[in-house]
Amino acid sequence: MKAIKARVSPQRAAVVLMDVGAVIAAYYGAFFVRFGGAGGFEFGPLFKATLLYVSAAHLLAAFGSRLYSGIHHFASVYDLENILKSACLGGTAAAASVLLARGGAFPRSVLLIHPVLVLVGLSAIRMAIFKGKALLKRAAAPEGPPRRVILVGAGEMGDLVMTQLRQQRAPSYAVVGIVDDDPSKKGMRLQGVRIHGGRGALKELLRASAIDEVIIAIAARRGDIVRAVVEAAGGAAQRPQIRIAPSLEEMLRSPRGGVSMRKVRPADLLNREEIKLDAARIGETFRGKTVLISGAGGTIGGELSRQVMRYAPERVVLLENHATALFYSEKELLALNTGARVIPVLGDVRDEGLLDRVFRDQKPHVVLHAAAHKHVHQLESNIQEGVSNNTLGTYYLARAAERHGAEVFLLVSTDKAVRPSCVMGATKRAAEAVVKSMAQSSRTRFVAVRFGNVLGSSGSVLKIFQEQIEKGEPITVTDADATRYFMTVEEAAGLILQAASISKGGDIFVLKMGQPVRIMEMAKNLIALSGLDLGRDISINVTALRQGEKLHEELIEDPAGADESEHPDIMRLRAENIVLADLEKRMLDLGALCRGTDAQCVLQRLLALVPTFQPAAEHALREPSLSEEIRILTPVEPS
Repeated sequence: MKAIKARVSPQRAAVVLMDVGAVIAAYYGAFFVRFGGAGGFEFGPLFKATLLYVSAAHLLAAFGSRLYSGIHHFASVYDLENILKSACLGGTAAAASVLLARGGAFPRSVLLIHPVLVLVGLSAIRMAIFKGKALLKRAAAPEGPPRRVILVGAGEMGDLVMTQLRQQRAPSYAVVGIVDDDPSKKGMRLQGVRIHGGRGALKELLRASAIDEVIIAIAARRGDIVRAVVEAAGGAAQRPQIRIAPSLEEMLRSPRGGVSMRKVRPADLLNREEIKLDAARIGETFRGKTVLISGAGGTIGGELSRQVMRYAPERVVLLENHATALFYSEKELLALNTGARVIPVLGDVRDEGLLDRVFRDQKPHVVLHAAAHKHVHQLESNIQEGVSNNTLGTYYLARAAERHGAEVFLLVSTDKAVRPSCVMGATKRAAEAVVKSMAQSSRTRFVAVRFGNVLGSSGSVLKIFQEQIEKGEPITVTDADATRYFMTVEEAAGLILQAASISKGGDIFVLKMGQPVRIMEMAKNLIALSGLDLGRDISINVTALRQGEKLHEELIEDPAGADESEHPDIMRLRAENIVLADLEKRMLDLGALCRGTDAQCVLQRLLALVPTFQPAAEHALREPSLSEEIRILTPVEPS
């Protein structure tokens, strides 16, 4: 009943009547064009005798081509296609019916001119509706001057944003200029607005007139553009607000389907392509399965939990030793209401009894191991805790997964595991070796995924900078030349799930992180994004690298030792990690030492597990005693 009412609504009836009027006017106009001036009135009887055939043919063609299924105040190419189809079909049907009715005695040129005039008339009606709606919106808009906008990007997204801005009621917008780096577009116009050139023209536009907003309408690899816009806006007399139009991928990821433009985020400063995931293949790994996620209350673990829920698992087991973090993680997943059971488990990955109970009761098919101590400076002075949690915890969880027949076990690793200079990196490299070793004789597919820093994670450099800016304190940078790899937590988690889906067992994957980012540049950009001036509102203090920190991080020891994988953003290492002989004995020995008080001895064991580990000079390793040497087992060379 609702559908019928929609079809006979007053608005649609009015459009149909206008179209019928346009068909009649076009038919008369065809006679007028064919015979010229008043001479056409001699054919009045012929016009009247055939008008019904022509009108009926065009009306039926209009309904048949779905001309009235669209929303007429939203003009589009789709509507133009329907108008063209309706005019052609109607013209053909009208010609056939008229010629049959008149026995072929009819001026054929009229039948050719008429559909052309119908096409013009129907298009004019829809354009008038579209323009009329826009004028009514403007009339209803609140009084006051519109916000003056510069649009960056004259592609498909730029065109879409222009349309949205013109339909906006409150506040209203006026696009006064467009910037695009494509030199072929310079001097052209988009929806009547001139394209002034590349990003170099932005400073001139900002200097020439007061601009309220700069809107960036570029979907991928926009880091350089964002940085250029931030720099140009910072030098303007009136600093404009900078906003970004979300890409389609961002809209789909939004839990509320938000499509509004947003403020610039630090992630926008990264010059990265949008990552395309093979959702079908990921779904094969997780759909209908029980998934256990350790460290589920952390940044990576929490995002893994959220993304796993998209692939319709049967159960998601959240293992976390921080009660409050576990509470909020469970609450967030339940709010998604996907139908999957959410099972919170409060406990530690080093509790072997707990692990056995969880695996026995829940029988997880996939284990995503994100639990770890990650703060470099903390583990430099808490060696036993770092080794116990990061290395032994991985071993205990991996052994439980193997014993209970899990299909996949994935370790979340770090770029600090490459030629580690800190205890944290060495513990994660040792964890990679554990996973690699267990994969040699197991039906469980063991895999590790290595990547760099995640923007905005707890305790990250970005969080520290943001806190310092909020407090008005100087930003502290350890070294003016220090660089780090960054990616968003959404990207990292998505690629981790992709890695689990393509793993064959024994893989060490490395995520492609793009170009490393200078920490000093990140600090300057954050200051500009906060609307502050460096040197006047806030300063940057260069301190020094802390114990265990590197000037530059690496992702791979030898780039020649990595191959492309089935996904363009994931690399597969060939032979970087060692396979440990007597793994169980090594872990028993390491566990006993971690329960003791001799941190030096634990470091010696870590060196035996990770030969590329270069401890900080502050540790001042002593030579092991003869009894200690006997207990240190030599690793097997890479297989």
